[in-house]
Amino acid sequence: MTTQPPRHASGTKDGGGSKAQARRESRTPPSNLYELKSMIAKREVVFPGELERVMRAVLDQPEFTAFSTATSIAGKCGVSRTTVVRLASHLGFGKFRDFKNLFREHFKEAANAGR
Repeated sequence: MTTQPPRHASGTKDGGGSKAQARRESRTPPSNLYELKSMIAKREVVFPGELERVMRAVLDQPEFTAFSTATSIAGKCGVSRTTVVRLASHLGFGKFRDFKNLFREHFKEAANAGR
């Protein structure tokens, strides 16, 4: 009888994930909405599957994104809340709240510029 080495939470023997997962975890999140759009335009970040649908929706309605919950955004996009949270992680944000704050800060800056 041979024993199998323990598997880690990632499902691999050594605890390491895929190359894409490693890149995502080490990605520096954009500091503002313009930087996010630039990253997308330069194809520095690619959105697989449903993440692309959510990304398009949040960029189309940044004010909704700034003041909504992950659950609300998910409902509008027809995806799970987990998918919305995964989008934030995919962009390098530690929490969905940090992703949402990117959009909030955009509106704060725009409001202050108009004064």
